[in-house]
Amino acid sequence: MRGPVAAIRAGLGTIAAGLGDLLLPRTCASCHSGIEGDAAFCDACQIELLHHVATLYCPRCGSSVGPFATRTWEDGCARCPNPLPRFERVYRVGPYKPPLREAIRSWKYRGAPGAYRYWTNLLVERISQDAGASTFDLIVPVGMYWSRRWARPLDHAAVLAEALGRQLNLPVLRELIRVRNTPQQAHLSQTQRKENLRDAFSVRRGTDLAGATVLLVDDVTTTGATANEATRTLQAAGALHVHLAVIAKAGKG
Repeated sequence: MRGPVAAIRAGLGTIAAGLGDLLLPRTCASCHSGIEGDAAFCDACQIELLHHVATLYCPRCGSSVGPFATRTWEDGCARCPNPLPRFERVYRVGPYKPPLREAIRSWKYRGAPGAYRYWTNLLVERISQDAGASTFDLIVPVGMYWSRRWARPLDHAAVLAEALGRQLNLPVLRELIRVRNTPQQAHLSQTQRKENLRDAFSVRRGTDLAGATVLLVDDVTTTGATANEATRTLQAAGALHVHLAVIAKAGKG
């Protein structure tokens, strides 16, 4: 289900990351202090990150919750949007805070190899523990508009999806495309975000998702508006269930 161009692009990305690891001094993906060996983070940043990874979070929106919160799929939490999102479940590595935030920014905007293998492994563990790979039929990355793709060093959602696909032994379908170059969501209200993304996605003609359980992949979720609109598009193409996998949850979560 993965085309030759996508496979070649993913392979070149892996090679480039490997060469970067060999030729450049090893530094922490967050604070950039010197490190030795194959670690992605220095000891202090890794301890902080693992603390965040262990934090409980709402499986409906991805926001962090207290240790005594009731985790239910149906009700969500106090930070969940109303109505609840169309996707049924969120899997995340941690909140969009240091040290994860700095590592994601370096990877997303500068193409730094950073820690994407590390957080891919953590995300695989999370999915395997909470759902299991057998839950899903395929993986779909959130599409990036073509002009934005050329302005970025990589298609981060696609790279993450390909890495998850290899580890979970699931096919990756890159047929969800962004058909409108929507303004950045960061400075919009929740209502404006929904309107901004209306009909922003499409599934390529001939794509049949009838009855499929899809793992939708993106790097970061904030209000869930992007994933919600992507889910609506996938459901219109026949997807029965959609779950969301992200590196981090931004906002108050």
